[in-house]
Amino acid sequence: MSEKNKEIIKRHKPLTKADVKKKFREMKQIKSQISQDAAVLEKNLMEFNRTIDPLIDPESEKVLCWVRRPTTDELESLIPAELLEYRGRPNEVPEEVMKKHRDFQFKMMADLIEKPKKDAEWWKKNANLVFQRLFEIHLQGVMEDLGIMAENF
Repeated sequence: MSEKNKEIIKRHKPLTKADVKKKFREMKQIKSQISQDAAVLEKNLMEFNRTIDPLIDPESEKVLCWVRRPTTDELESLIPAELLEYRGRPNEVPEEVMKKHRDFQFKMMADLIEKPKKDAEWWKKNANLVFQRLFEIHLQGVMEDLGIMAENF
């Protein structure tokens, strides 16, 4: 037996039959303590889906608002299909398509910003271009953190 193997065995002693049985009993006990009730699991999942994240001003480091993470269905319904054609190429969106969907970002803000909760009209009146860009960057960051590619909402 090599020195390396001896050293590993010395650090991580083999388990006896009693140790193995004890580990299995512990795992069984842990599993029994974890809820398997479908209603509880669904409630936990719904609470997880209502996770909100702060949108932070990079200059002052103050929280500007709290944004809920959209579900896949929500995200698909929030972004107009016509605009999805130009994902990653925002400069190529025709003017008539832009006019038609000019306020979609404010609708997204109304739907996803939980605190303060305001309607799309309020966000249109009170959000400047810098805030709009911060909102876009925040959503892109959340999607990227989750492993989802999202470009130019």
